[in-house]
Amino acid sequence: MLLNRARAIEVMERHGLDGLVAAFPENIYYLSDYWGPMFLMSRNYTLYAFLPRDPELPAALIMPGTGVYHLEHVPTWMPNVSTYITRIKPGQPIPPRDFEFTTEEIDEGDRVVTPQSAQGQRLTPYPIREGVEMAPRDQQLLARYAMHSSNPEITATRALKAAIEAAGLGKGRIGFDDPRVLGWLNAVGLPDLGGVDALNIFKEIRMVKSPAEIDLLRTAGQMSENAINAVIAAIEPGMPLDDIGRIHARAMIEQGGKSEWIIANVRGLATGVVEAGELMKLDSVGSYKEYRGDVGRTVICGEPTREMLDRNVAVTRALQIAYENIRPGKTFKEIVDLTLKAVHDEGFPGFVIAGPHSVGLEHTDHPVSVGDQMPGHHELRFLENMVFTLDMPYHEFGWGTSHVEDMMLVTKDGCEALTSMDTSLRVKPIRATAA
Repeated sequence: MLLNRARAIEVMERHGLDGLVAAFPENIYYLSDYWGPMFLMSRNYTLYAFLPRDPELPAALIMPGTGVYHLEHVPTWMPNVSTYITRIKPGQPIPPRDFEFTTEEIDEGDRVVTPQSAQGQRLTPYPIREGVEMAPRDQQLLARYAMHSSNPEITATRALKAAIEAAGLGKGRIGFDDPRVLGWLNAVGLPDLGGVDALNIFKEIRMVKSPAEIDLLRTAGQMSENAINAVIAAIEPGMPLDDIGRIHARAMIEQGGKSEWIIANVRGLATGVVEAGELMKLDSVGSYKEYRGDVGRTVICGEPTREMLDRNVAVTRALQIAYENIRPGKTFKEIVDLTLKAVHDEGFPGFVIAGPHSVGLEHTDHPVSVGDQMPGHHELRFLENMVFTLDMPYHEFGWGTSHVEDMMLVTKDGCEALTSMDTSLRVKPIRATAA
């Protein structure tokens, strides 16, 4: 299970919530373990996940009835799969809330003759051939449709309403990552349901990772580091910076992951080509099973100056000081201030940016300022089992651009590296060309 349920209960109690409704793909996946085709097609609001605070109440995944086949290979732990199937002809009015499907109404106008004894016929639009022995896969699929076909609704919102009512929370107080969903539920028959904007409440929960998430993040981080190393091995002066993204994507795919992006720039710009003698910033973000890896390195083709080497050492030493001082409960600001002081004291007085961020299903997996909230609105603290990076990008006009970053896990008394922490300046000798 991806969900850290103890953390979810604790945060819901603190915010006075009876449950959570997820509409965003990352939150549906987090709550339910389910990731499916509708996410890949950007078919938003066709799936939801509902998590009551009380573990005795049924959690629910809401999905199209025709899509339940996907649960055969991407299962959910949630006991209630609340389905819907809409077969309304264009121009036909929406049926009343108490509308009950029959086989004839579902197939009206394009009738499919199916045996009345066929299980699962209420969810599948496909014909069932009579008088033949069903192959094992046919039987498996029909059984899956039958498992979830008892009472399909006609829209995703109504299926979500049914799930909330099944948990007895029709008058509860629910957190929504998309607050519009509350109004839709009020309109379809839950006028007494209350709720709040839970965009950052979900992020607050997700800051503390479950063991399954930590394993995925360790893998994602190592894949992302392997991919950045593949890029470093391939680059040479004159290579278009646009080519680096393709190298990164190929390296992630070969490991079974996916490239989200790689930032590759020289003197702050990601256009042009790799230049000899110029520092180059690389920031690799890949994913494995939707969990992000985030690693940064600095590389140069040719001989670095003494100042380049010294500044890289200063950043490395400052990071070590920061890691040694991180504990659960320390604020992000305390560590930023300490890191900046350390890098200045180590001989890099102009350094200006040090930014920790939680990593998980999103690159920035912690509460963020929204609306008219000023940056820093949320006082963020390091928490046990949080995965984070301490971002160290730097740009100086007239000098160049550098970056280092590794993935770390907060433990009960410190932090542990998930990636190599090899922040050395990567020096690539320039190959001699034949005369």
